Amino acid sequence: KQWYQRRVRVATFALKTLYNMLRYDTSNSFITADRFETLLPVLLDLISLPDITHLSPALAQLPVAANSDRLWKQYNFQLLNLSKSLLPAVRQNVVAVYKEFVVKLGQDYSVLLPDSLPFIAELLEDSDPIVEERTHLVVKAIEDITGESID
Repeated sequence: KQWYQRRVRVATFALKTLYNMLRYDTSNSFITADRFETLLPVLLDLISLPDITHLSPALAQLPVAANSDRLWKQYNFQLLNLSKSLLPAVRQNVVAVYKEFVVKLGQDYSVLLPDSLPFIAELLEDSDPIVEERTHLVVKAIEDITGESID
């Protein structure tokens, strides 16, 4: 048990540190395409954890720090593709991270909307009420950012 708690503390510290590095990289020099492509699958593998409190900010900040349409599209597809998981908890986590990503990206998100709509439509009809409710919050955030209804 003590071994497990130590690993959780180390992982929490690492995620908080990564988030701060991403958040305060004002020169956009830390996250290169290679680093992005190395970090993304590792972070996405953690989305099935029961508690993503520290993962979510780092995962949502990664593409923002990358500052690249191409990498945003890659992130967008890979994250939303996880929404096809059979596990409701994974879908809930995906939608939670996605909302944070949409808000962080702001107006720049509009370039991703056409590719996102099929996933969002599917999530709006999810069998899990929490996923459906959180997806409505994502839609609201998108509408607030773009100024257009996506019904």
